[in-house]
Amino acid sequence: MSKILITAAGTGAAFSYATAIAKNFPKLEVYTADTNLPEYTTSSLFSKKHFKVPLSSSKDYEAKLENIIKNENIDFYLPLLDLEIYKAHEFEFLKTKLIANDSDFCKACIEKDHYHIWANKKDIKTPLLLDESQLNNYNLFVLKKNGGFGSRDTEIISLTDILELNLADHTVYEHITGEEFTIDCFPTNEKVVTTVRERIEVKNGVSVKAKIAKNDYLNEIATKIVTLFDLTHPFCFQVIKKEDNYYLIDLNPRLGGGTAMSAAAGCDYFSAHIALILDQDPKEYLLETYDSCIVTRQYANYLMKVL
Repeated sequence: MSKILITAAGTGAAFSYATAIAKNFPKLEVYTADTNLPEYTTSSLFSKKHFKVPLSSSKDYEAKLENIIKNENIDFYLPLLDLEIYKAHEFEFLKTKLIANDSDFCKACIEKDHYHIWANKKDIKTPLLLDESQLNNYNLFVLKKNGGFGSRDTEIISLTDILELNLADHTVYEHITGEEFTIDCFPTNEKVVTTVRERIEVKNGVSVKAKIAKNDYLNEIATKIVTLFDLTHPFCFQVIKKEDNYYLIDLNPRLGGGTAMSAAAGCDYFSAHIALILDQDPKEYLLETYDSCIVTRQYANYLMKVL
């Protein structure tokens, strides 16, 4: 029986991977690791063993992971935080177990202040990067930090407030108002399979209502990214549409928590990824069932421990 270690197991993506494995790959044994104890990590319900580990930024984090992988004879290592994926490429042993896109792509995702350099060469628009001399020309700004993920380390701020900040650790962008889309992507030999999710309602940074529809232009952008970085594993990116233009605002080297909404519409990217690493055909899980549909999200409750 093969074994997989899923880290950042408290994330929504980790839970989706764990449930996909339980449903479709019973011969793959799940191990989980997180900064929380198992009773606070829902994915641990599906794992043979759960490990409480320090933050991935800890200096001994990689060594602890290596010990877990060696002691448990882990075959596959699946990290779900951008910086952790990037750092894993620096450690030869972890790299041999890693199932993720390569370090060049991870670096490109993390360095948000460099998106415009490679994206514009491929006719992919990005929000305007601003320096302090340009601030008085705008009323609202978007602040981001390199390495941030999801809605973390991203803030919309006014001119009054931004003038009081030390911007040394932030990148400042023009604020673009428009429809927001997340695009889940899976490279195959024939094409890039994409699911385009328009955010209809967002609560606390999480999309809870989405409209899913085909979009040839955004599929073309996904294909450009796959070709540019020679990608073989799934990923996702976000855009804002203003008038007839789409602006790339975020890029992730892995799937996200919201990708579960795409799975509900027929494209189970989590199962497809596991099939890929097990040398099975992922396409049976990538069923583009509907030309257009609505998906809503509700949270479930799990009894983790009786005290």
